[in-house]
Order: sequence, then structure tokens, then C-alpha cells
Amino acid sequence: SLGRGSPTCSWASWTRASGCRSTYHIEGDVMKHMRVTVAVIGLVLLASGCTSEPATPDEDGNLNIAMADSKFTPDNIDIEAGRTVRVILSNESVDSDYGFTMGEGGSSSGYANDFFKGVEVEVIGPAKLIMAGEAVLTREGDDAVADTDDGNGFMVIVGPSSESVIIKFVVPPKFGEWEFASFEDGGGPYEDGMRGVMKVFPCTRSTAGTGSRNPSSGGRPTC
Repeated sequence: SLGRGSPTCSWASWTRASGCRSTYHIEGDVMKHMRVTVAVIGLVLLASGCTSEPATPDEDGNLNIAMADSKFTPDNIDIEAGRTVRVILSNESVDSDYGFTMGEGGSSSGYANDFFKGVEVEVIGPAKLIMAGEAVLTREGDDAVADTDDGNGFMVIVGPSSESVIIKFVVPPKFGEWEFASFEDGGGPYEDGMRGVMKVFPCTRSTAGTGSRNPSSGGRPTC
């Protein structure tokens, strides 16, 4: 016998390679199987995290974005042209101001192409500063609106507060991928990665502004 827990075979049969295997080899195979299983599970979890669905406005057009620790949450968003959207900005930091602007061709100084150029925009709530750029701005409140945009386009700066700031607009047909970011403190947050992607899709229904959902679009709110 080869000892406790070993397969039942004689030493002679072992030396003749009759197929009997020791406990050592069996346990080795079990450990290899466990390692492979753990690796597969890890890959599945990693893949599921990398393919998470983009955020979308709810049925009423509300899109909540939290700003904290040089990060936007969510930072991957889908919207549809022709739909009224209310971007609800909440600055959850303790003492940092953060901005929200959206465009193409970003650098630490801002965007070369402003998404909100020519777009009618209403800002509601305690914004610390608003740079109108070339947006058609309606302001509800007494907070400051800058006389110049310094070439950075439309921007809303939000200080730490328990009250949110709302940017309301009808999504223009500027299809494709746009970046949104914060350019406070000379572009520091932008350089630290405080940015996200907002993709504009064509309207999936002719009834723009209804805020309904279309099952054929995977449940994404339609315009």
C-alpha cells in the first residue's frame, strides 16, 4: 500500500505504470483545476466591468452626474438628439470647485469645438460661475455669468453644496462622441483624468420630447 488516502494498487502494479496514481498527483491535478477555475472567473468579472452599459437619462430626461475626487460618475453616457435633457450636477467634494463643459479637441486650456455652440441652454441652481460662450443662455438665479468665455465655450462651475445645479437643453443633432470635463485650476482636473464621454445618437422615435423608452433600442430612453 502507498499509505492512507492513496489508490488501492500494489507496488508492482505501480512500477509497471498500470495507471494507478498517488495521492500527491491527484491533489496536484485538483489544485491545477482550481487555479484555472479562479482565473476564468476573474476574466469574466473583468470583462463584465469593461462592458458595462452607458448611463442614459431617465424617462423624465434627468441625468444625474456626481463630481468628486477629480472624477465624474457616471463618465460614459448616451443621449439622443431631439430629447430634452436635464444634466443634474452634484459637487460632492468638501472644498473643491469643479466645472462642466463639453466639446471636442480637448487640452488643458479647454475644447477647440464647443458642443453647446448655438444651443439654447437653461441653467438652474446655485452655480458659482457660468461662462456662456456661444450658447444661447437662460439663467434662473442670481449667480454670476462671466462676460467672456476666454475661448473655452459654455461652462458651468459648481462649488461644494448640498444643492445641485441643472443644465437643461434639447440635445442638438451633433451626432458622435463628445467629451465632457472639468478645467478648473488651470486644467488640473482635466490632466488628472476628470473627463467622460457622451455619445449623441439619432432620435429613435418621431415623437421628440416624450421621454419614453423603446424596447427595440435595448431599453434606452428615446427622444
